[in-house]
Amino acid sequence: MVVLPEMKVLRACQVLFGEGVRLDREFLHYLQPSGAKAAYRRRAKEVHPDLLERGSPEAKRRRSDLFRELVEAHDLVSEFFRQRDLGQWQRSDARFRPPPHRSSRPAPPAGKSEKGSRFYQGPIPGVVLSIGRYCYFCGIIPYATLIEALAWQRRQRPAIGEIATRWGWLNEEKARRISHSRDIVGRFGEKAVQLGFLGPEQVQALLFYQRSRQQRIGAYFIEQGFVSAEEMERLVRELHAHNVRARR
Repeated sequence: MVVLPEMKVLRACQVLFGEGVRLDREFLHYLQPSGAKAAYRRRAKEVHPDLLERGSPEAKRRRSDLFRELVEAHDLVSEFFRQRDLGQWQRSDARFRPPPHRSSRPAPPAGKSEKGSRFYQGPIPGVVLSIGRYCYFCGIIPYATLIEALAWQRRQRPAIGEIATRWGWLNEEKARRISHSRDIVGRFGEKAVQLGFLGPEQVQALLFYQRSRQQRIGAYFIEQGFVSAEEMERLVRELHAHNVRARR
């Protein structure tokens, strides 16, 4: 089986999510099948040739090419999820550079901006949600922004291996062995426990400290102009009430 190269997966994600989305390995870390499927369905409505009521044969051929490219991208990302779940996918150190803008991309539906077409429209699920997912299901942020915010939040906090080394629980050699281990599926803490370098209680302490050092994800939405600070406070209150109802 051929392991998918990281840059190939990132290019497929660009086809699904469109231009203007920050694509990097952190994006792939947080990307979920449900989000990819929703992006595929939205793009399919934009480029499917059968939905072009009026247009020249050339325009329909362009749409057919774009739709075929979309299907191939969705299939590739689905294979990425399969390999990631099996622990077979390995990310590379290559940097992704998006290709130049394609003028053949069809315009979004009349009366609806491209950005607006990527916002969730539907009922809020009656389950416990995080503030990021609640903002998405409220139609305040698009899914791609949620992924970007999670990646941004992760970049703000210290790595578990760095904390454990600073506390004297690991040395640099053990931290490298954990990070580079490909035989064990899981995140850093899970690998450290399976290798016998850390105990479960130590991993929990590291995770608690790490979370205490990260910025709140709502700060990213405020920084990007999706909500004001006052609106975010209101959303947090609404989320609390929603989660209370969901736990009943």
